[in-house]
Amino acid sequence: MRKAIQKNAIVLALFAIVCTATVGLVHWFTKDTIAKQQQQQLVDQLSQVVPADTHNNDIANDCFTITSPELGSALPQSAYVATKNGTPIGMAITSTAPDGYNGNINLLVGINTSGKVTGVRVLSHKETPGLGDKIELRKANWVLDFNDKESKEESDPRWNVKKDGGIFDQFTGATITPRAVVKAVYKTLNYFNTHSSDLFEKVNDESLRCENSK
Repeated sequence: MRKAIQKNAIVLALFAIVCTATVGLVHWFTKDTIAKQQQQQLVDQLSQVVPADTHNNDIANDCFTITSPELGSALPQSAYVATKNGTPIGMAITSTAPDGYNGNINLLVGINTSGKVTGVRVLSHKETPGLGDKIELRKANWVLDFNDKESKEESDPRWNVKKDGGIFDQFTGATITPRAVVKAVYKTLNYFNTHSSDLFEKVNDESLRCENSK
């Protein structure tokens, strides 16, 4: 009996070693492919919030990190600078809506130098399928309502869902989700309008460069 137990233990140990080695090898051979796919996904998302025909720089690599409570998180966010022949024309900033129905909703917000929103996309969320997930473009066109919106005030009543007196639609049975997104986009826009001159200079600060652009 004792020998049988020892034999089984050895077999299990060898099996664990083989499995661990296999996982390690798979990761080693696929990590470059995964990294390329992630980078391409980022480029695609950026082109949706900052149209490709408006700039001619590699926006995905002209990136720096910023940390501000106005962007909804204590964690660093990413800012991608778009330029045309060296002149800044806009920026895409990641931000977080911390008060979604099921937690954080992570966003990518494009804004041009005139202070207009050029696009908004949801990067990740845990909202209820069939209700709150209408913030995704693949589920509904709601997120396109942010295009060309602007605000010159820190307290603009238009930047609310219609239930709260604003101009943005809410979802039937799911007001919390769109309310959180509208609030987060508005805060991101105000942050940009307040700090835009400083933000465009930060891209040259090597200590703030995003990991994927170093």
